[in-house]
Amino acid sequence: MRSPSAQPTTVDVRLHKLHPGQKAIADHPARFRVVMCGRRFGKSALGIRLVCDAALKGQPVGWFAPSYKLALEAWRELVVRLGPLIDRQSEQDKRLELKTGGVVEVWTLDSPDPARGRKYALAVIDEAGIAKDLLAVWQAAIRPTLVDLGGRALILGTPKGRRHGFVVLFHRGEAGDDPDWASFRASTLTNPYIPAEEVEAARKELPPEIFQQEFEGIPTDDGANPFGLDAIRTCVGALSEEKPVVYGVDLARSMDYTVVVGLDPWMKVCVLERWQSPWAETKTRIAEMVKHVPVVADATGVGDAIVADLQTMGLSVSPHIFTQSSKLRLMQRLIAVFQAKDLTIPEGWLQSELEAFEFTYTANGVKYEAPKGYHDDGVMALALAIHGWDRVQCVKPDGSVPPPSLIGNDPHVAEKDHTPQSLATVGDFTSQLPSEGW
Repeated sequence: MRSPSAQPTTVDVRLHKLHPGQKAIADHPARFRVVMCGRRFGKSALGIRLVCDAALKGQPVGWFAPSYKLALEAWRELVVRLGPLIDRQSEQDKRLELKTGGVVEVWTLDSPDPARGRKYALAVIDEAGIAKDLLAVWQAAIRPTLVDLGGRALILGTPKGRRHGFVVLFHRGEAGDDPDWASFRASTLTNPYIPAEEVEAARKELPPEIFQQEFEGIPTDDGANPFGLDAIRTCVGALSEEKPVVYGVDLARSMDYTVVVGLDPWMKVCVLERWQSPWAETKTRIAEMVKHVPVVADATGVGDAIVADLQTMGLSVSPHIFTQSSKLRLMQRLIAVFQAKDLTIPEGWLQSELEAFEFTYTANGVKYEAPKGYHDDGVMALALAIHGWDRVQCVKPDGSVPPPSLIGNDPHVAEKDHTPQSLATVGDFTSQLPSEGW
């Protein structure tokens, strides 16, 4: 029992200061608020602030994230911010009990029924755009936790395609016919603390539809696929029977494949091979396949020595080292080729690789790669082949010289397309690849 002379203890808790865009969402009276926003808008900061506010009022709160890593980031921040008022803390259960009577529990969405039996005044779903089976988890697991206390929900994320459950929930609030639901779209620039020049740099770096999704919160039809699923399927055709004018070679690492892609004069895939074998066998097989035809080969890491050996064997091989910037340029060119429908690829595993390929936007820029558990060797070999095709066909990467599909002896091009600036000779490959690379 406190003595009559005892004074209340003052505790300082540092909370996020909301910018106007966040505050408009926080103050909205709708019970279920869905926020589809661009990166760095401050969605997680908004969620953590509302969790802290509710817990400080003595209410039970649940935080839900798609993965353990994302859940752990939120957990650590909540521990730091609420630290002075934490009465009990379970690291294993990710549960905080505050001196105010409030409770915070952090869950991952990688199980079908998180938070069974719980009662919450507020549930926050972070990174909802990448949560697996979001609709099912919302209806069967999270929504029932809000029944007893008439709880509210905040559903936050950057979209990944139009077919995701996050978009379905967003449309429910966007329709405006249910007062319990409200939807908000917020661009990155709504956050006044994000430098506008950084966003503008990303705009120049990304295809328009990807920029809209990642920075303006507008979902694309293709989610995280940079090429466009429809564009890929439009470019599917029979394997060309013409002779190759250039090869792209991606060399195997670990459990990956060595892939060789050959392109004909009209940018149609005419050779497509992949295998796993010792380096000595791989070098012999490449030499027998490409012969005198120019090659662009991956020379990253151990690939440097393999390329040097191939050059010693008399092959016309140009090394290409993968860096973040060089890979970005290759991918931008490959995106442009698919969007222009200049390329023809065969149906099969290469098409599957291209459709599974995705991008992520990180603090260091755009990262292009296959999802975990998938291969992208074919995508890389194809990009290298196009990189070489642009040069042996005398086509500059900036597109200032038309590709050979606008050439007089292409039977698919009408006479009116034979403009003086487009005239060239298909098969004139006198401009060979330099041995020192580009």
